[in-house]
Amino acid sequence: MLDIFKGKVVAKDWVFVGVVLAVTLALAVLFYLLVFRTEQGKVETKRTELADLTKELNEAKRVQKDIDKLREEYGQMSQLVERFEKRLPEEREIPTLLNRFERLGGELGLKVEMSTMPPKRENRVEVIPYKVTTRGQFHQITSFINLLERDDRYLKVSEIDIGEEEEGVSEATFVLSTFRFITEAEQEKAKETADAAKSDVKK
Repeated sequence: MLDIFKGKVVAKDWVFVGVVLAVTLALAVLFYLLVFRTEQGKVETKRTELADLTKELNEAKRVQKDIDKLREEYGQMSQLVERFEKRLPEEREIPTLLNRFERLGGELGLKVEMSTMPPKRENRVEVIPYKVTTRGQFHQITSFINLLERDDRYLKVSEIDIGEEEEGVSEATFVLSTFRFITEAEQEKAKETADAAKSDVKK
């Protein structure tokens, strides 16, 4: 070893240098295999985890955006339903409404007759129709129908049939329908009645 620094290189020196280089190379390979590859694997794992988390975060943001949109739509629908419900008469109000409509027709100079028709149930809504017969001048009849359709309560006018005027008087018939929501208690009672009827038929 000392001979190298003195400028004399012998075979022993070359062997020593070779051994040092071999050991250094072995250590480098060992470091690469044990440390670098292990750390590289950890880095790749972290990258995969980060990619997964980023994907989940983006999905969460998209879902949050959809939830906010759905909440807004639900709020708008709730307001519409609430406004609609306010326009539907309660069952106890219906006789009063009919009297008001007959009186309204009388104020316009019409003779108004209203007769009940069988109610119909559609899901949670009960349709309550009345057959209306009016006699008077054509413009009085059309004014009456317009007033009914613009009423604060939700009403539907259908099956209008206005006859020709004879001596200034026409007869018109139409169906005036109002609606009301069926309560859960009523639905339950109707179901029990239907089940009981089925049970009686089987017996």
